[in-house]
Amino acid sequence: MRLALLFALCLAIVHGQEESCRSGDEDPYLLFGTKTAYTFSNKGIPVSRAHDVPGCQPLAIWMMNRHGSHNPEADEFAGLQKLVMFKNNVIINYRNGNFRNTNLRMCMSDVNLLERWEWNPRLNISYAGDLTSDGYISTQHLAQAWKYRFPGILTDNVHDYLFKYVNDERSSTTFRAFTEGLFSAQADNIDISKESDEKLLRPYKFCPSWSTDVEENADTLTQLNIFESKQEYKEMINNISRRLGFNYDIEHETLHSMYDMCRYNKAWDVTQISPWCAAFTKDDLKRLEYAEDLMTYYKYGYGSPKNQEIGCTGVKDMMDFFRTHVDKETPQQPRAVIHFTEAQMLLLTLQALGARRDLAPLTGDNYHTAVAQSRKWSTSAMTPFNANLAAVLYKCTPNSNFQINDQYQVLFLENERPLYLEECRVGLCSWSFVKNRFGLIADNCNLKFCNGADKVKGISFLGIVLALLLELPTLLN
Repeated sequence: MRLALLFALCLAIVHGQEESCRSGDEDPYLLFGTKTAYTFSNKGIPVSRAHDVPGCQPLAIWMMNRHGSHNPEADEFAGLQKLVMFKNNVIINYRNGNFRNTNLRMCMSDVNLLERWEWNPRLNISYAGDLTSDGYISTQHLAQAWKYRFPGILTDNVHDYLFKYVNDERSSTTFRAFTEGLFSAQADNIDISKESDEKLLRPYKFCPSWSTDVEENADTLTQLNIFESKQEYKEMINNISRRLGFNYDIEHETLHSMYDMCRYNKAWDVTQISPWCAAFTKDDLKRLEYAEDLMTYYKYGYGSPKNQEIGCTGVKDMMDFFRTHVDKETPQQPRAVIHFTEAQMLLLTLQALGARRDLAPLTGDNYHTAVAQSRKWSTSAMTPFNANLAAVLYKCTPNSNFQINDQYQVLFLENERPLYLEECRVGLCSWSFVKNRFGLIADNCNLKFCNGADKVKGISFLGIVLALLLELPTLLN
């Protein structure tokens, strides 16, 4: 087979035709939406001293974490396993020279990689969604990085912690990996305060109103459908099909299975080349990334008003925790509240905070605009594997820092970097701002709208409050 493939490709080269080679690309595109490896999302966290606030000492930390890389979900297995037969058909195409436009074909290195690819028999549906070994280790490393950065509050005293996680195998395993990173070998032998709080960490699972109006509403995907109906998107599918040697367009489901396999492979082993990534050009990958951004923007972001309301539970938990420390004169325990949840909850919490908000909505028509190309709402940056959102409460000495006029400050960090928020300085916000902006959201967070209660002309009071808060900077200008 290899000789036949080599002969076919050499014959094409002799005839002066070009080929595209992905495996040798020294600068591949590695941003894959919610299946992006943490290291690719941040491109290596630089040594940053953002957490060193002159004249201030960290008092408490609130954190929300997403799990590390995992096995495919149960509903993904069937499509991914079909790639075995699909791969064989691609190899047959190359052996037979089935190309209408050979300028699009893969190079020999890419074909050889694909030919060697096999479905891993250890990927059993019984372990669907479970954390991978890489996901476990990266979670341990992340915990160690946070402890190194904040040794005063992430101590060896278990009474300084309260952990909250959702009730599934992946989150409980993430909790175990994180605590092992914090406490090393002691983790199995100490009594750590923990609780499962589904309504806090997955409120959308208990909100029929949100499910009906957003998650299950076909209109939520309108902009995604517009984008995928564009001629350039159809041409992308056509080109990918030709690159694989087919004289017809492959099915949409097959396209996404290849994309998922590509990004899973890169998340499971960041050092290896995924043969399925060779099916896509950089422009293809950017379009597929934008498609996921469109979906999440309307399902969990600013595209649907109800998202602002349901995302309030994380903000309320943070504010309740910080108020305990600010209102009391003596040090309080726990000093660290650490959540383990899903990408959806991180996205909902970020938009409830007013973060990652673009000047114009993302739509299916504005992919080529400056707003879309430099968009803030990017799932690759916001929710890669091991994504995290942290807020650190500081207590400051009066007159020790002339740029700070509030005794308490809160530093917001997204994936270990300062999170931009209006009216804050490189992620550092005064307690007065935090109390006024987010305290109001917390005080009106009750999710009564989930069952159709407490409506004001069809819009809940909290929705009005959030909308006004988010628009306030624009109105003042």
